[in-house]
Amino acid sequence: ESQRKVQEVRQRFTRRPDQSLLVWLYECWFSGANVDVFLDSYEASQVGFLSRDAVIDIGIGRRMGTLSLWRRLVASVTETYTANEVIVYRDRWNTKLEGVNYLTELTLVDILYRNTRNSRYLDNPDAAYCTWRIWEAFKKSAPPFYAKALSLLTWHRDLKVLKLKAYVWDYRPKPSSLPQDSFVETQPKEYAASSDDPCTICHEELSRNTCELECGHEFHRECIRTWLQEHSSTCPICRDYAVLPADAPERPAWNNSKRYKTTAWKRSVF
Repeated sequence: ESQRKVQEVRQRFTRRPDQSLLVWLYECWFSGANVDVFLDSYEASQVGFLSRDAVIDIGIGRRMGTLSLWRRLVASVTETYTANEVIVYRDRWNTKLEGVNYLTELTLVDILYRNTRNSRYLDNPDAAYCTWRIWEAFKKSAPPFYAKALSLLTWHRDLKVLKLKAYVWDYRPKPSSLPQDSFVETQPKEYAASSDDPCTICHEELSRNTCELECGHEFHRECIRTWLQEHSSTCPICRDYAVLPADAPERPAWNNSKRYKTTAWKRSVF
């Protein structure tokens, strides 16, 4: 039983060779490392080359008792590296995927290393706010195309990082249509994802075998099917509720967003 559990952890949470440390850490959290994976010290010491960093991997099994994998990963990373050592995209990001990843890194640094109000969101990074420090660092490193768009936006202290990520991912060159004051509840259609974007689940180029969710974001058919069945019932980009075609299209009781109040429910398009 213990060996099967460790093997499953390796399959689900091993870091990809091209993946930055903080982005990997975030994806581990998003895949359930804080809610459904708990390891004792012996099991944690057997997970092997999970992070592809020998010092971090040793640190994962250092703490005694039964802890969530998420807590073990966070403790090992913060004990091994400083905030400046774990950020990858500091100088310049060029693509929207790099921009979203840089926001992820800035957010986790704020949560893990700095004493801000985001510290309370250790177990829910998606609830973190875009602090002034995050906002300035992100704008400063943006390429000219995105820097111009960001300059038209007004930062406010209640801005969520998740909403900024969605804006960056959906942005299209329509300067006259950009919101001038803040982030709106839903993005205009001209900012919807296109077939030129990579699949945010596997990071491969989108092909014909794709599907579009009701929120407008597009993925490989099998990628999003696996995602919705095994990881989450929400879109990986904007976190809107999504269903597979075979599911009953009932409106979720817990979602009180404006979109569900004003428009009829639609199935995701497969």
